[in-house]
Amino acid sequence: MGPDSGGYEGIVILGMPRSGTTLLRRLIGAHPAIHSPPETNLLSAAARFLHEEPFAGGLAVGVLPGLAFSGYDEETVLQRLREFVFSFHRELRDQAGKRLWAEKTAFDSFHVEAIARLCGPSCRYICLFRHGFDVVCSLKDLCDEMEIVMDDLHPYVRRCACPFEAFAHAWCDVSRRLHDFAAERPDLCTRLRYEDLVQDPHEHLTRILDFLGVPTSVDRLIAEAMGGKDAIGLGDWKTYRSTKIHSESVGRWQKLSPQTLNRLAGIMNSTLPRLGYDPVPLRPEVSREAARRQHQVKQMVANIAAVRVEERPVGQPVPVP
Repeated sequence: MGPDSGGYEGIVILGMPRSGTTLLRRLIGAHPAIHSPPETNLLSAAARFLHEEPFAGGLAVGVLPGLAFSGYDEETVLQRLREFVFSFHRELRDQAGKRLWAEKTAFDSFHVEAIARLCGPSCRYICLFRHGFDVVCSLKDLCDEMEIVMDDLHPYVRRCACPFEAFAHAWCDVSRRLHDFAAERPDLCTRLRYEDLVQDPHEHLTRILDFLGVPTSVDRLIAEAMGGKDAIGLGDWKTYRSTKIHSESVGRWQKLSPQTLNRLAGIMNSTLPRLGYDPVPLRPEVSREAARRQHQVKQMVANIAAVRVEERPVGQPVPVP
């Protein structure tokens, strides 16, 4: 444990990818007592190490059940794995001259049960939530930017042809697990909504730091975090472009089509209120006939523009129809 750490040594930030976890990590890591490196993937890797596949007869294939046959009890294995994972953070923390470490890897949220099993009361947990409709929009941006769908999302995209719907199901599953995880551990875990953080960072950072037992000047914390001195690594590329906390990404989902919004509402409206969000009302949809006419008009305009491009003299600007 770090000295004077209140009985814990690490802070784990958990949240669905694209929920503002990188922003929160930047803020927490700017604290004079807390070191938070870019994403390490240590905890999610450890969670996969602990994964088990049950089979008939009440047994399972996995490290813990396998080693049990050789006389290693579960706590011994967990302790060795915990020491291995924590050793990296302890070393980085000591190099930075701080007394606590914080870990944030967005896809850790898919493995919250195994991470809790591994870390237990050695850590404090911050569960960050964001409106699900905004999350699915941002996840689509992430996959487009990376030109890949991350492994933890594969089960969802395999069963849903529409990526927005796939990400909506993932958001529901992860958010419900995080909500229950926090509710079951009020002494170890606190909750925060992204929208509240960007709307009033002083109030909510003060609350978070009081929960962690490390109060400090929030003004200095924000100035340090957003000053462009953060270590570069894996994480949200967008937040590194920002030098201030803003709410410009709140509500971007409202630009989606009524058809997509209605499908998402059917998936997420039962989960949104659990996290303090209002259900999204259904939008009136365009009829098939109206949609066909709109498509024809758009195609005609595009064709006219293409013809004008071909016929105009070299160097003459294209008139807008």
